[in-house]
Amino acid sequence: MKFPSAVTVREVGTRDGFQMERGFIPTADKVQIVDELTAAGIRRIEVTSFVSPRAVPQLADAEEVFARAARRPGVSYEVLVANSQGARRAVAAGAERLLVVIAASDVFNRANVNMTMRQSLKQAQQISEVARGAGVPMIGALAAATACPYTGEVPQERVLWLADQFVELGVSELYVADSMGMGYPKQLQRLTAAVMERFPGLPLIVHLHNTRGMALANVMAAMEVGATTFDASIGGLGGCPFAPGASGNLCTEDLVHMLHGLGIDTGIDLDGLLAASARVERVVGHRLEGAVVHAGKSFQAFPIPPQLLAREGVRTVQDVEGLAFKGRPPNG
Repeated sequence: MKFPSAVTVREVGTRDGFQMERGFIPTADKVQIVDELTAAGIRRIEVTSFVSPRAVPQLADAEEVFARAARRPGVSYEVLVANSQGARRAVAAGAERLLVVIAASDVFNRANVNMTMRQSLKQAQQISEVARGAGVPMIGALAAATACPYTGEVPQERVLWLADQFVELGVSELYVADSMGMGYPKQLQRLTAAVMERFPGLPLIVHLHNTRGMALANVMAAMEVGATTFDASIGGLGGCPFAPGASGNLCTEDLVHMLHGLGIDTGIDLDGLLAASARVERVVGHRLEGAVVHAGKSFQAFPIPPQLLAREGVRTVQDVEGLAFKGRPPNG
């Protein structure tokens, strides 16, 4: 397998995750979590969403979160916007990139935003004018790029058609989303390769959900064909309110743990990330789906059980191994 030497992890939990929580998370907690994530080395973070507070009341404090978060040098503070009004609010708040989402399934797009794909593209045109006028890059997100819960697998040609429309609007990046966690590695690999081949000079973000436990396998598949930027959500927070059974996103700390195990640089302090995940779990008040924050890092040394230490001469793991094999390594 051929993997990149470095990967960028783009954090989405503070937007995609928090908007799925039933209760409103206090603004101070949101700000603290944003700051802890960037302190741990996250260099791209989707902080919030500038949408109608009536539509997403959990993110009604978008301006305040942006105003209070520490703006660390080298970090890109990004947002999702749904229309030109939201784009203007985001620009005024100091957003450094605007994410615009359109589903590659017309049925899912209607369920998600009550508009056809073409209607959403007209709105994206208006957003692009705001972004261009302010000199803020716009990301074109291809949602439901692998499959739709209502119509099944989405044809690759339709995803590429939507990507063409975004490119005509002047997006700085494309974003392929397995929005419901229905995609599988070979399919995701083919789609990622096709988008990168069609637009070789345009950076690509891969957004994955872990609904069916395949998010990390899909990361591996996408990396094999050259993908180097992945969305992830602290603790695996998130989901999709318009997709039956769609659980959380790819977990940030689980992704970083795997990448570090593969020798791939992320620039992220995993211990700092785990501490942030533990805080998020306390703030939201329920157990998160991340594995590493609960099980510990691979090869993490735990204290020797007291009953072993009670034996005479046993002080270390090596002592125990010496007793078992009488100082000689086991055969085979």
